[in-house]
Amino acid sequence: MKLELDLLRKENEEVYYADLDFISLDQENINFLIGLAKNTLRQRVRLCCHKSPQDIVHEMIIVHPRYAYVRPHMHLKKAESMIVLEGEVDYITFKENGTIDKVISMGESRSNKPFYQSIRSEIFHSLLIKSEWLVFLEITNGPFIKEDTVYADWSKQNPDEKEILDFIEFLKEGSP
Repeated sequence: MKLELDLLRKENEEVYYADLDFISLDQENINFLIGLAKNTLRQRVRLCCHKSPQDIVHEMIIVHPRYAYVRPHMHLKKAESMIVLEGEVDYITFKENGTIDKVISMGESRSNKPFYQSIRSEIFHSLLIKSEWLVFLEITNGPFIKEDTVYADWSKQNPDEKEILDFIEFLKEGSP
């Protein structure tokens, strides 16, 4: 299936829904999504393969650029799984005080790195993207309730460019 804008419902600059009963994606589709991301302010895009925020299963193809700030957060009463489709990333978990707890260096399946991880408890986590683009499948349970995502109070809500770079350096220091 070739993804085209007329097949998608645009929620906002970064979020699209595929209102389709059958979805099959290939490399051409990933390139299409990266192209969409390149034209957004934050260079990010999310393709929701579920039809509504109220659905009980949420499957999203997410595109982030290198140096994207993913504010440390946790999800209340939700499992979250991630499968790397393209790129490399360190999946980082934190202790309550903001120190790094674990770093899982991930890559696509042919990288010989872990390509799948799942978190089943309320643990602060973030991403340190190591490739030009990271494309991953995220699966979680719905419905989406904004208040079920809790951001670490020791993290910046709207960091400026220098604060983002400082945070990335902090993450790099804790990464292998």
